[in-house]
Amino acid sequence: MQTADNQHVPANAALEAKQSKWYVLRCFYGKELVSGDQIKELFGVECVIPIRKTRQRGPKGRFVWVRHCALSGYVFVHTDKESIVAISRRIPNVHIMMRPKEGIRVYTVVPDVDMASFIRVSGSREQQIMYLDPSKLNFRPGDRVRVIGGPFVGVEGTFMQIGGKHEKRVVIQLSGLIAVATAAVPASMVERIPVVEDDNKYK
Repeated sequence: MQTADNQHVPANAALEAKQSKWYVLRCFYGKELVSGDQIKELFGVECVIPIRKTRQRGPKGRFVWVRHCALSGYVFVHTDKESIVAISRRIPNVHIMMRPKEGIRVYTVVPDVDMASFIRVSGSREQQIMYLDPSKLNFRPGDRVRVIGGPFVGVEGTFMQIGGKHEKRVVIQLSGLIAVATAAVPASMVERIPVVEDDNKYK
């Protein structure tokens, strides 16, 4: 493949540019929903904005459910590399989140399996799910599990105790930005995911 300036681009790099991934966009505080709607309307791609619901007393004294962004200033977008660049240029007040890797800065990408589990749990009507700060949790590779029964079957994450309680939950984190925990899951309802020793990734 040749670019406009006649430089050769490796085939695998061109293929990667066309692969859809979960990219992370930063946006202004309070503009998450507006930015997400603009991205979906103009580009027709999937966006995820973590939402938390809280019960608050309304004007008439009754309790109502109110929606809030669980992670202020972030929008997760499922698209390819070329499109995420176009989105960052077209949509006001958003930019692509970067992270260091091997001495260079690259786009932050959330693995598909983590996002799929996050969507399953955060979209559940189960009232006992929890949003957490990943920096305050102790994630260990050996705790990686897959739920094999119950309402969260198929969800993958870290099996751990939260807040010193004896019960355990499955916790899914997104690139160290936010984590969501299922309701309590019995140990009999999970299976451990083996770690591949050579690259420290899960099978």
